Amino acid sequence: MKNIKILSAVVVVAFTFMSFKGILKHKETEKAEIAAIFDDCVIDLEAQLEASLEMDKLNANDIQVLEINEEIDLGFDAFEYLPLDFDAYAGTDLTGEDFEIFDNEEVVDLGFDAEAYLPTDFNAYAL
Repeated sequence: MKNIKILSAVVVVAFTFMSFKGILKHKETEKAEIAAIFDDCVIDLEAQLEASLEMDKLNANDIQVLEINEEIDLGFDAFEYLPLDFDAYAGTDLTGEDFEIFDNEEVVDLGFDAEAYLPTDFNAYAL
C-alpha cells in the first residue's frame, strides 16, 4: 500500500513537471512569433523611412503629369441643346480683381488696456 502511494505521488509529480515543460515551450514559441512580427514591422518602418527620404530628394521638375482625355458618349448630341453663341471657355481668363478678398479683422474690445499687463518688450508676432 505504501509503495502504491509513493508510485502515485511520483506519477503526479512527473505529470506536473511535464505540463510545466509544455507551458515553457509554448511561451518560447509565442516569444519567437512576437519577435518575428516585430522584426517585420521594423523592416517595414525602415523601408517607409527610406522611401520618405528619397521623396525629399525628389525634384519637382522630375514629376511627369499624364493627362488622359477620354471622350464621353452621352447618347445624344449636346450641341443641339446649347445656345448658338455658347463658348465653354468664356471667362477662363480670370484675374485677381475678379475675386473678392475678405481681410476684415474684427477689433476685440476687452474693456481694459491689455498693454498695462504685458512686459515692455512684448511682441505678439515674435517667434
